[in-house]
Amino acid sequence: MSDEWDREGPYGHPVVATLVGGAILVLAAVLGPHFCEPVPLPALLVGGAAAGLVLWLIGFLATTRHAGLGWKLGSLALLIGAGAGAALVAHGQFQTRSRADASSFADMELGTDGTPSLPAGAASRGPVSSLYLSSIKEDQAAARAYGEALGKFGAGALTSPYMLQQNPQVIGHCGDIAQVRALAAEQSVARLARRKALAEAIGGASLPKAAKLGIAKIAGDAQADPLLANQQAMLDATAELCTLLARKSWTNANGYFGFGSGSDAAAFKAVSAKRQAIAKEAEALDRAARERILAGREQVRTALSRSIYAGE
Repeated sequence: MSDEWDREGPYGHPVVATLVGGAILVLAAVLGPHFCEPVPLPALLVGGAAAGLVLWLIGFLATTRHAGLGWKLGSLALLIGAGAGAALVAHGQFQTRSRADASSFADMELGTDGTPSLPAGAASRGPVSSLYLSSIKEDQAAARAYGEALGKFGAGALTSPYMLQQNPQVIGHCGDIAQVRALAAEQSVARLARRKALAEAIGGASLPKAAKLGIAKIAGDAQADPLLANQQAMLDATAELCTLLARKSWTNANGYFGFGSGSDAAAFKAVSAKRQAIAKEAEALDRAARERILAGREQVRTALSRSIYAGE
């Protein structure tokens, strides 16, 4: 058999070996990104060229070694070049998949209450989209739980003498507002944890820096939570109001709180002004969040409008 091989030796099969090696590289470039994590382009180029060299060596041992020097060198150059080309194809696929993830943020809208709304199918566009969608739902659930806790405490009754007459038990349990305060702190910890997880996912995504910055802006600060400070300030002012009304020096003066004591009237006026100021701060926080999200969305849109091969 070795004699027969030696007789074919001067010709070999370099074309077949090169085509088979090229086909393997193309297949790896097309299918690989669906099963592997994104790899930086420089590493992909080195890996692709190395894969081409390995395939050439296999082909060389199998048949190309029997071909002429021109075929040996030509096959080597072709397979290394094909490996680099396959790396570019894989890079494009990685980028396309990541850009699909980022497109959720480019296509997002804001509801009338400022709540972000992602496009249909966003959860399947990528890990960052899925994580952010879950974060939105958990934030909404937390807001409902916080509102329900305030309702259970009876905070609404403190704003109207009529309502307080219908629900007078609230001023007998002013200390219960500590439970709402504890809930707010607990929710803040969970909220920051969600933002931290998002920040890590964004940092690990294979995307242009501008797109990452835009998505990070949308996701919010993972280090500070101004909402908690505002909630606690309002809860403190609400507790102060509850304690004042618990003195029962007030009357229903045509739908307004009236006081026979000048000092209590002044204290009520002061705490009411404080609550109004805190409420305005909450509105300012909502506006700032809306503006931040919209600015981040525009940043992502601008980043995605560029070629995936464009430099930063």
